[in-house]
Amino acid sequence: MPLADDSAQAINADFLHYVETCFPQWLQCVRRLKDEDSGGDYLELTIPDPAGITHEHPLEISTWGEEVTVSFGDYHTHFPWPQDHDGAESRDRVSGLIGAFLNEKLVTLSVWHEGRCKLGSTTYSSDLDRYRQIAAGDHELRIKSWRGTYNTVLPIDWHGYLKTLPSDLLTHLKASFP
Repeated sequence: MPLADDSAQAINADFLHYVETCFPQWLQCVRRLKDEDSGGDYLELTIPDPAGITHEHPLEISTWGEEVTVSFGDYHTHFPWPQDHDGAESRDRVSGLIGAFLNEKLVTLSVWHEGRCKLGSTTYSSDLDRYRQIAAGDHELRIKSWRGTYNTVLPIDWHGYLKTLPSDLLTHLKASFP
């Protein structure tokens, strides 16, 4: 949903201050882009890949829309970044997520079938053994980590994968992907 120009500018200014304060080494990596729908600007920070690694879908933070979006690999998530409060909770959550990706405590998972990504999520790298136990099938589980330590592709059975998920998420996914 497009933002009013003054609201978008406030989020952009706040986000720039956040980057300057928390990640000054990446300030020169922030780009101002044009939102074709609203005509306004938004910011995108593409975090430089580690030496020797080129990510197809790099670690990025964007101010497009009414929130801040963090994406890496085939996963993305949204954080509220309202202008009417200081955003401290969202800032801490974004910083924590970025830190978890960079130190490879968190990895991305994506399930693919017939050339299409069905879903993207994250898990702790310490929990990867449970995915290696899933029976082989006609889906692929693609695991990506920041430095590539855990990168792998596993042939999996979709229903076997669903059994590894928390029950509330499982109910939602079964309704969305029969």
